[in-house]
Amino acid sequence: MKTFEKFDSYLLNNKVLSANEKVVYIICKSFENAPQGCRVSHQYLMDRTGIKTRKTLIKCLDRLTLFGMLARKQIDNSTCHYVFEKELMQEYIKHNQNKRRKIKLSKNRNNPQFHQQTDNVIHIVKKDK
Repeated sequence: MKTFEKFDSYLLNNKVLSANEKVVYIICKSFENAPQGCRVSHQYLMDRTGIKTRKTLIKCLDRLTLFGMLARKQIDNSTCHYVFEKELMQEYIKHNQNKRRKIKLSKNRNNPQFHQQTDNVIHIVKKDK
């Protein structure tokens, strides 16, 4: 059985988005009406789009989030849930910001390099004779 998706021409004619970003968006959007929503792993997207590295895929997803086209939340270690409704997008973005803030705080607590004290700095100055 073949299925067809309908997309606005602005997506295809958009000069700001790269070809990879457009394809990633179309694939994610095609799963929007799935029973559990759009839950797609990075590996699946990489296989379907031909993107070689996870870093490139995440850049595409970050740019799509930046332009307000989708938002994602990691469900478990391998799958993300993608949403396209503005209200849910705001919730997911807040969730991700809080998660990143917690990770940053835990790194600061656990890594002594981040706790360098500048009060104990001794400045050595060469004295002219």
